[in-house]
Amino acid sequence: MSRLAISSPRRLRPLARGLALLFLASAVLAGCEPGPPAPEPVAIKYAESWRTSDYQSMWGLFTAGSQQRVGTTGFIDRLPRIAEEMTLRSLDVKVGQALHPRLPNGSPDPRRATVPLSATYHTARVGEFRRETQIALVLEGEKQEARWRIDWTPEAILPGLTAGRLVRMTRLGTTRGRIIARDGTEFATFTEGTQVGVIPGQIRNEAGLLASLAPIVGIKAEDIKAKYTQSWVKPDTYVAIRTLRDVTPEARSKLVVIEGVQLRPERIRAYPSGLLRQLLGTVGEATDEDATKLQVRGIQPGDAIGKSGLEQSLDEILNGTYGWRLGIVDENERPIETLAETAAVAGLDAVLSIDPAMQRAADAALGGQRGATVVEDPWSGEILVLSTSPNGDEFDRATFGQYATGSTFKLITSAAALRTGALRPGEKVDCPFRWTGYGPGWVQVNHETSDLGLIDLRTALARSCNSFFYEMGKRLNDKDPDLLPSTAKSFGLGDATDVEFIFESPGLVPSPAWKKAKLAADPTWNPGDATNLAIGQGYLLATPLQMANYVAAVANDGMVWKPRLVIEARDRAGTVVKTFPKQMLRSADTKPTDLSLIRDGMRSVVADPDGTVYFPFRGYQVPVAGKSGTAETSTPGRVNAWFIGFAPFDAPKLAIATVYEQYAESPGHYGSQDAATATRKVLAVKLGGTP
Repeated sequence: MSRLAISSPRRLRPLARGLALLFLASAVLAGCEPGPPAPEPVAIKYAESWRTSDYQSMWGLFTAGSQQRVGTTGFIDRLPRIAEEMTLRSLDVKVGQALHPRLPNGSPDPRRATVPLSATYHTARVGEFRRETQIALVLEGEKQEARWRIDWTPEAILPGLTAGRLVRMTRLGTTRGRIIARDGTEFATFTEGTQVGVIPGQIRNEAGLLASLAPIVGIKAEDIKAKYTQSWVKPDTYVAIRTLRDVTPEARSKLVVIEGVQLRPERIRAYPSGLLRQLLGTVGEATDEDATKLQVRGIQPGDAIGKSGLEQSLDEILNGTYGWRLGIVDENERPIETLAETAAVAGLDAVLSIDPAMQRAADAALGGQRGATVVEDPWSGEILVLSTSPNGDEFDRATFGQYATGSTFKLITSAAALRTGALRPGEKVDCPFRWTGYGPGWVQVNHETSDLGLIDLRTALARSCNSFFYEMGKRLNDKDPDLLPSTAKSFGLGDATDVEFIFESPGLVPSPAWKKAKLAADPTWNPGDATNLAIGQGYLLATPLQMANYVAAVANDGMVWKPRLVIEARDRAGTVVKTFPKQMLRSADTKPTDLSLIRDGMRSVVADPDGTVYFPFRGYQVPVAGKSGTAETSTPGRVNAWFIGFAPFDAPKLAIATVYEQYAESPGHYGSQDAATATRKVLAVKLGGTP
């Protein structure tokens, strides 16, 4: 053993005690000096400020070098524009654990760190998407003054958003669908045209542009300028000015040299069949107000949308929905990366129930005379013809025209009388020229000047004896003044038919309650009101569509259908995407056995030599049943003349109503017979026989 090892403990103890005290003091001093702060709290504050769009607070976390490099315009001004371009609704940011780069000796760099961020962007146009990014942090200052600062670049917002690159939301175009018949006939389609537009930021000589462009597009210079100076327009926005159907080579050569003008091919709405012009409507440019209402479909001012008619009511089906692509582009707008995308949805083709051949025949049969023809399938409510004359007239008489029905209403009077026992099957009732059922003070006359004597319902319908139906009106009114009005409403008169996608008038069925509420000067329901209603005169009004629907119910044993014009929607491949199935609204207030008797009388109107429209159908090979009607108007010598009916008689396939408005009758020329003649021509297209 050495000497040191065996030295006396008494001599070593003071030295050891001093060394221990020195070590302890050093340790205490080292524990009192704070270490560098962690970088994560700064990253968390950055993320929270970003989430709440507090760009000023984010800016305060940056290094002086990054603030100088980026500038407030590159951050505080730019980030709100990026959010607006994205249509950003909200943002979620998750902060990861800091990572320190390695020094040359392999140890972590205590003064530099990166913190990963997981950002989820919730946008209005492209939905939700996520990107993984990161922020670089630098520890500035020493000891107690040490602070982590963010060395910021745009890639902290979106990876790939390097210098010179932009965030851009691009609209993806859609295509408008057609309006067609089930056989493919195009009522509304497209042809090629040229859209003339302006990009404001590319204009070099505004006065020259306006002076050159105005005469070519046919729009005043101030109106052109108003288009591209709207509040939503940016310097690089393409603003459509007008779409031209035909651009001559001379006009095109002038347009292509105007700085700021751009030409784009565009499909123009066209109506090649020439049919249904009063019904199809128009397509026009969306206004600011339109764009606001339709922004969920991506509509912008200037886009083509339906403005009237079916083009407007079917616009959501036809026009589809624009898509959107959010991406990063370079300074020349060339795409670098797609961030998210919502695909465009092409518009669908709307398929109508219209039979083009019958429609064309109806248009021709009306011969330019003011009037309308409606044909309906009595077993489904499908509208096969919706013709108004003159064709192209903005007023659609088939759905908006309201006329007194004349004697065509007598079918309803018959149904009410039979159902209530006011008329017994086979009963004969007197048909005098002068009817005085309510006493000598209430004289009403028949259209035939001689007395016909006692006749049954079949003959009364065939000869259209007013006196017979005055008596029915009296009997019904004596039982209950509401019996006849309520029966008429059960057949669909006096209220809109509820047909979809087209507008219509409601018509009018007068009743005691209606007269009391609407006619303050004459509120009392008089006997004459009841007898006038029984023959389709007085205040009664109906549209041709209502009349076709009503006579369809007579043909099919009382089923009142919701008329259908649009039967389905198809994609461009012809696949049916949506259907509009048939729908029965109600059963008319009648019985099949009663309707059988009425239909027999309707057949006699056409087939009996004494029938009111025997001659128009003489020799026609298809058995038809119908009822004529003539209603007086406020113009002397002018009547509204009707024919309603169905065919074939023994197995109805078509129900039809034709009216001539303000028809000038003269000896040998009667409106109801001409209406029957027009009807025959339409029926022959579908059912055969000599027109």
